[in-house]
Amino acid sequence: MKLGIVLAGVLNGRAPFEQVCAFARESGYGAVDVPASRSDGAEVARAHGLIPASAGGIPDLFVTDAAIRERHVEQAIARIDVVAASGIALAHIGHTRPEGADDDATLEYARAALIPVCAHAERAGVRLVIEHYHGRGRNFAIGPRNWRRLFAAVPSPALGLCFDPSHLIVLGIDYLRALREFRDRVYYAHAKDTEVIPEGIYEGGYSGPAFGQRAIGGETGWWRYTLPGGGVVEWGRYLGTLREIGYDGVLAVEHEDDTFGWRDDVDRALDGLRAAARFLRPYVD
Repeated sequence: MKLGIVLAGVLNGRAPFEQVCAFARESGYGAVDVPASRSDGAEVARAHGLIPASAGGIPDLFVTDAAIRERHVEQAIARIDVVAASGIALAHIGHTRPEGADDDATLEYARAALIPVCAHAERAGVRLVIEHYHGRGRNFAIGPRNWRRLFAAVPSPALGLCFDPSHLIVLGIDYLRALREFRDRVYYAHAKDTEVIPEGIYEGGYSGPAFGQRAIGGETGWWRYTLPGGGVVEWGRYLGTLREIGYDGVLAVEHEDDTFGWRDDVDRALDGLRAAARFLRPYVD
């Protein structure tokens, strides 16, 4: 299992990709996600001795309008061909619910687009992954119930998960159980933690805001994302379960920790990634 870097926050555009790659190699990382804006991204990563782990650039496929959906399907197929030609094995797709659509309707819209896109991805040798971020209610594929429904509706082996325990903690979902149940669909794994703030739970409950969000009555919020080791993820058990299910891909650090300047400070963000590599190294060696 190799450590990788997700291009989150300030690292996605504010820091030159060459700088991120050089840093990654020097700091013990073996892989990096490739920005959709760089047609030479995979080449740059490999020139620095890194695996180009995944790519973006797939348009929204959960679309109500049939004409727009057809256009997005064509664009997605074209993007998959570019990703495949670059030798990148994974491409991320979104899963935002169309405005006003319930889960049943969303599933039908998604199925209409994903069936042809996944069929093409299979032929191209590219896997499509959904990061199950809850989106504070905006997203569809956020937990086991809708994962089962989606994989039943779109049974293609090209469709899978970018697994991230931090998102499941916020929802109260057992991330180790979910990892085992969906072992055959886990194609990518993120390393991000979630700090739970007891005072925030007491004041506002689990329906309260995240830390730092504005809230009625000045609630502090009850959770925030952190670098690995800063929250409640049991890293030995998480990494052990990944090995148990046979996962041997990239473990990509997604740095969204405000204490290390992920939003607006390149140097501090890189310091955070150094700390993450030091913390995770005993688990991946």
